[in-house]
Amino acid sequence: MNRLTVYTALLLLLTTSVCYSQTGFLFVKKGYKKKRTYTEGDRIHVRLQDGTTVTALITLLRNDTIWLNGKPIHRTFVKEVLLKRGPKRHLPDAKTMALIGVGSAMTSAGLILSKQAETTEEGVVAGAIIGFGPLLIKHFAGRVWRVIPRGKFRIGRKFHLQVLDFHRPREPRKKTF
Repeated sequence: MNRLTVYTALLLLLTTSVCYSQTGFLFVKKGYKKKRTYTEGDRIHVRLQDGTTVTALITLLRNDTIWLNGKPIHRTFVKEVLLKRGPKRHLPDAKTMALIGVGSAMTSAGLILSKQAETTEEGVVAGAIIGFGPLLIKHFAGRVWRVIPRGKFRIGRKFHLQVLDFHRPREPRKKTF
């Protein structure tokens, strides 16, 4: 047998063994824009119409039904999709702060020695801004952004759920007598 034929056959056998089918999608939409996308196998936290909350794994998405841990819930029975709040980000540890301080001191010295700063104070301030400025901006911007969080998507007027189903429809069994 030709080597090329053997390699081609092996390549086809190996690629077909790692191919997967497309899973279903659950979209949280505002109008036509997608705000959040969930697939089969993702964790979701929802509040239902009867007031119960369910945190579960999406096991199947089929025919406008969301299967959470094997239990079917129709998409119209979902009242809210609750979002997980991320942890607060704190300032870096002492070692990182010391390294940033050394870097800003070196920057200040470089600005002063190259005479790019008119005075010594101006060079020290510029070095500190270059070193600690991005850290402070990130810290305070994160604080401002946490003041106005989105905790949930209320399904109804503004947001709606859409199930995109990629499963083949089941064919009814033919009765044989």
